[in-house]
Amino acid sequence: MTIPQIITPTPTTTRAVPIQGIDPTAGIYKNYYLGLADTSGGDLGGDGCYDDKGDFIILINNKNATNPTYAQLVSFLQNDKTDEYPYTYTNLSGSFYYGTAESRVDLQNIKNIIDGIAQPKNPDICADFAERLHNDAEMAGIRCAYVSIELSGYTDPNNFGISADTGHALDAFQTTDRGLVYVDDTGWVANEPHPSRAVKIANPIVGQQYITTNLFPQVGWDSSTESMGTVTDVEAIWDGIWNGHSGSQ
Repeated sequence: MTIPQIITPTPTTTRAVPIQGIDPTAGIYKNYYLGLADTSGGDLGGDGCYDDKGDFIILINNKNATNPTYAQLVSFLQNDKTDEYPYTYTNLSGSFYYGTAESRVDLQNIKNIIDGIAQPKNPDICADFAERLHNDAEMAGIRCAYVSIELSGYTDPNNFGISADTGHALDAFQTTDRGLVYVDDTGWVANEPHPSRAVKIANPIVGQQYITTNLFPQVGWDSSTESMGTVTDVEAIWDGIWNGHSGSQ
């Protein structure tokens, strides 16, 4: 008797197509697009929370982000923990580099942060706090602007050696029911007594004193902060610039 030959078909191997990384030219990945915090004075820098290669401020923008109601904004700020990191003064100095600023950004690290498999470094200075709050908000679906202001008459109360003419960073949200709301999320100075939260509402107006009010006041602490000086310039950056282009296109 002839035993029929059983032929086992060779299984077809399907290779998973790897998820494409951030497009270095357009700065686009999934629903996100990157922007450098570009101002009239050039690209702003921080202490490398998102960019440990070039120390540029990296704005992660969400094309699906929308303007919140004031209540939605407060709820987000209540749960976000950016302000709970301590402010640690770091004296940053500008550096020369070759090529474009975009070419120096660690895109793999940014991709990992977007994908939730990496975390940015803890914020140290005001630029870092504003950068982190911006990116946390956008990744939560809330449209946010990074705001750079200039001040004169800063008194340097902590004796860090900060000039009387200095800069500061905060954020802005275009709420649907209360208009533009400025939020200063810079944490309290490290190793000094302070309230539990440092989320502050601001209203930077050129020619006026920069004074903020705690959004979540605590018994035993003043609800308003002392003036940081007179505002001389305000610049809001909603998307930033990536290779000469603004926005997701």
